[in-house]
Amino acid sequence: MTIKSATLTQPLWTSPTIGLGIINAQRRLTEANPTFCAIYGYEHIELIGRSIDQLIPQHFRDKARLHYQNYVHGDTSKGLQFIQRKDGEQQYVQISTEDITLDSGEPGQLITLIALPSPSPKTEPPTAAPSLPGVFWFECDTQGMCLQSNSLAQQKLGVYPQQMLLQSVAIYSGLIQRTVTIAELLSERPEWENAEWQLNPESEYPLWMLANTQLTERKTKVVCLVSLTDQKRLEDALTKTLQSLRASNDHLQHFLQGATHDLKAPLASLLGLIDIFQDEDDEAEKEVYLQLMEKSIHRLNEFVHEIVDYSKRKHRGLLRETVDFQVLVNDAFEHLEYSSNGVEIEKIVDIHQKAPFYSDPHSIKVILNNLISNAYKYSSTHRRPGEIRVSVFASEKEATLQVSDNGLGIAKEHLDNIFDMFYRASVKQEGSGLGLYLVKEAVNKMKGRIHVDSTLGEGTTFIVCLPAVAPVPQQKQMSLPL
Repeated sequence: MTIKSATLTQPLWTSPTIGLGIINAQRRLTEANPTFCAIYGYEHIELIGRSIDQLIPQHFRDKARLHYQNYVHGDTSKGLQFIQRKDGEQQYVQISTEDITLDSGEPGQLITLIALPSPSPKTEPPTAAPSLPGVFWFECDTQGMCLQSNSLAQQKLGVYPQQMLLQSVAIYSGLIQRTVTIAELLSERPEWENAEWQLNPESEYPLWMLANTQLTERKTKVVCLVSLTDQKRLEDALTKTLQSLRASNDHLQHFLQGATHDLKAPLASLLGLIDIFQDEDDEAEKEVYLQLMEKSIHRLNEFVHEIVDYSKRKHRGLLRETVDFQVLVNDAFEHLEYSSNGVEIEKIVDIHQKAPFYSDPHSIKVILNNLISNAYKYSSTHRRPGEIRVSVFASEKEATLQVSDNGLGIAKEHLDNIFDMFYRASVKQEGSGLGLYLVKEAVNKMKGRIHVDSTLGEGTTFIVCLPAVAPVPQQKQMSLPL
């Protein structure tokens, strides 16, 4: 007999422990060594010519090779193979097959069998299920009773053997959430594959899990959960960051649109005045045009300063320094007297500050400058002199700033929008619409509050409350021995 096989040798054919059988293309046994016959319990003459399908049970035929490692690990529920002996007994074996060429030139197969002792029956489930880092593992019956679980499932999920799986699980379908117990969830379908479960959703720290379940031959369900909590936290952080970037982008677009409009207006006015000025011969008229040009330049300069100030504050943190309200209020009035074009205003300043107040002087300066500037801009032309009253009450814990005027006032329908970027409540003054937005932003940044009370034709009052911050601790001076 000539058989082309890298495995088959004469010593192997006569081995007392390895059974060898050869089948042809019609799956009939053409040759078998004595060990092969002994494993099956047949005489040699009884096996030759017999169909191999008559010797191998259905479950054996469905699997080409024996997963011997399952046998070694003592797992009899899957993977372990057995054959049917002539006497009706089951013989556990390790089997492998190899494609060969018979001496007739036909294709065939070499079957290798190794007899294995019957595994010891398991009278009780193992006391400890497999433990893998980050993997929650447990097995339950059809009623939701836990049969076994690994240490992680017991410690983190409270899943213990001989207890019902009553832990709550949230399942999300889009934005709709429903919450059931693990036992109910497992009864809904035979298997779950890569499902996202949120365990204990009502707790302070719910756990996100990737769930996979499998139905065993014993009709029990094995559940494997892998933690997704860290991935979900990262996903939430990325979502918030994306939302913040989108909001910043929208904010930037709105800012650029408004800023472009307000920059173009004084420039267009200035160019138009220059064109008229060049064709004018009357010196008195030229003087008027020069004054209008100067006014446009001042508007442009003021707006540029506001943009620069906004940009600086947007990218820096808050200072923690002592605040001298008297100095800040005086500086605001002095700056406006220079640029107010001679508007007659009566100033009433009342400062009550007996204790040091720690906050961000620059942000408070922005608040005072813009509120007092608005009082100048929207002063009434019918009441002269106009009046601006600034009152400050500062303690160690909080400061209250109040800026009142007897100017034009603000109509009620505008009050909810006056802090919006580039919003103008009056067309009688050519403000940028950025001042009160900067005020509101500065107040929010310092975690303060702002309130406005206004009556059209009578005047406006702004009240700002700012909490104090802790001063920066002074570094201890080092003294060196002389």
